[in-house]
Amino acid sequence: MDDPEHTGAGEEQLGTLGRYQLIAKLASGGMGEIFLARLAAEGGFEKLIVLKRLLPALVASEHFVSMFLDEARIAAKLSHTNVCEVHELGRDGAQYFIAMQYLEGVPLTQAMPRPEGGDEATHLRLVAGLVQQACEGLHHAHEQTDADGQPLGVVHRDVSPSNLFVTAEGVVKVLDFGIAKARGATSQTEQGMIKGKYSYMSPEQVRGDVLDRRSDVFALGIVSYEAVTGARLFKRASDYLVAKAILEEPIPRADEARPGVPKPVADAIARALDRDIQQRHPTARALGAALAEAVRDIGGPMTPTEIAAEVERRFDAELGVQRARYAEASALAEAATQSYPGVAAPKPAANATRPTVYARPTPRETSTLPIPNRDPTTVVARPLAAPDAAPLPPDASPVGPPDAAPATQPRPRPALKYGYISIESKPWWAKIYVDGDYAGQTPLIRHRVRAGRRKIRAVTEDGRKRTFDLDVPANNSAPPQNLTWQ
Repeated sequence: MDDPEHTGAGEEQLGTLGRYQLIAKLASGGMGEIFLARLAAEGGFEKLIVLKRLLPALVASEHFVSMFLDEARIAAKLSHTNVCEVHELGRDGAQYFIAMQYLEGVPLTQAMPRPEGGDEATHLRLVAGLVQQACEGLHHAHEQTDADGQPLGVVHRDVSPSNLFVTAEGVVKVLDFGIAKARGATSQTEQGMIKGKYSYMSPEQVRGDVLDRRSDVFALGIVSYEAVTGARLFKRASDYLVAKAILEEPIPRADEARPGVPKPVADAIARALDRDIQQRHPTARALGAALAEAVRDIGGPMTPTEIAAEVERRFDAELGVQRARYAEASALAEAATQSYPGVAAPKPAANATRPTVYARPTPRETSTLPIPNRDPTTVVARPLAAPDAAPLPPDASPVGPPDAAPATQPRPRPALKYGYISIESKPWWAKIYVDGDYAGQTPLIRHRVRAGRRKIRAVTEDGRKRTFDLDVPANNSAPPQNLTWQ
């Protein structure tokens, strides 16, 4: 699974990919790279989006290409408020990419810890509101059918706090269907092979059994338990011990781990975590409804408007950084366009492979219900029209004759080398910053960073900080760091 490295905006212009202008690299992981990009069209239309590109090193692997294409095909069938929208799947030469909705907000890993001084009822209402929305997004995916109305059997298989995103508008988005499974997918998982994050797997997923939607319900139960109690449920020192805990150890109730959690809330979570698949909530929607009912007497689940206010209050500084980055990216893109008016992208060479865009399927091909606010299109590979040749800018010099003295070329920049860091924090989560850039929240496992001496800063949810240097070897892992807080 991808374990993204957040690199931040502000890097040099990165060229184009298909019909998109790359603005900044946001993250990279084990399977793909994430970019902030801009789409410019006729009449001054422009839109900032996020591009996920399959790593160049994996393009030659039929298995990884199939997984990447399956992710796009599954996500393209989904049109729901609580699922991150996929605009298109494209190919530019040998490069595969997915164009996705740009989101402003924070991952659930940041939103679900209880803020300092927050009261129990408010936190429980927040958790219920967040989880109920995630349940609706997953229920929509689980309910998908083919053109004949037969269930596709979509299972996300990687439901975790890092794959649930809370927008500034208070809407939860389910992310990353990279290892989701559906009937008719081209990539095949070998019998007994396990994919996903061990700490958020169902017992049947750990065993390598055939999965249905109730596996995602179990994962949502883990997310709910951790959000309500503030404690990790199945986090252990090794994958073996995690698997053993999921399969064999007693699963504590939320009201045992945190006295004061109302019994109806603990009951709803405990049912989602039942090892007997027949005893679990039958659907994600049923789990969301049970949590909503459990907090009814204390005000009910928070609405998106209430969640938006909570996100704005708790993450005002971080949202400000995101908005500044968005504005900077827009300004850079606009400046690049004004420098070369009329040029949407460089004209490819005559023998270059034209980018191909696969449009979103029609409602008839994906569902028996119409998809609102979608122009019907067909899944046909169409070459993009090549832009007309543009005149050179006024200050550009013409290319000299073949025998002209070669111009002085700038020295090529040396290739950057990367290594990996792993950081755990007990008994509280901590935000980790590498050389000032936000890297994620603990546990941070094999997080990719530039090799060399890196400055690490850890900040707990109550504001305690720790800073230290870490030597990261190229193409290898630095010694794991275990932070403890008194």
